[in-house]
Amino acid sequence: MDDEDEIAGSCNQDVRRHIINACIQWARMKGYSDSIGFLRGLTVLAREPVSLDELVLQTGYSKSTVSSNMNLLEGQRLVRRIVIPGDKRHIYAPIVDPEIIMANMLDAIDREILLFCEALDRTEKELAAGSAEEKWLSERVATLRQSYERSERIVKFLRTKSFYEI
Repeated sequence: MDDEDEIAGSCNQDVRRHIINACIQWARMKGYSDSIGFLRGLTVLAREPVSLDELVLQTGYSKSTVSSNMNLLEGQRLVRRIVIPGDKRHIYAPIVDPEIIMANMLDAIDREILLFCEALDRTEKELAAGSAEEKWLSERVATLRQSYERSERIVKFLRTKSFYEI
């Protein structure tokens, strides 16, 4: 029976690597280290909340690396820290509620829209549509603004819907 458990565990590890790799790719897309993605993946796949010490053992990362990365994940609202009265350990659980996940994604899109709309506003103020280059840039800014305004309307619409309605 031990051999069967070992084979099952090995198969589960093979299957789990896809989710962990996706989390690592997510971290890279965001400009974060692979360790953040790896820790997110481990947390998502854990059967129950996992302690900081357990994550240190599973990864081989230093306690400070795990702690700072878990703080970042908590700040991104991807994990939540569970406080047990009288226990000093930090225990983390993944955020898996689809409504919260959707809200997090929409928040990230909102931040990008805001960032670019502010840049477009500043660019428009400085343009004095005189030269051909300034005219081209002015037209590009107008096209980008339409795209971001449309995106903003889509995000606002999605915020009015429940995850389960979409």
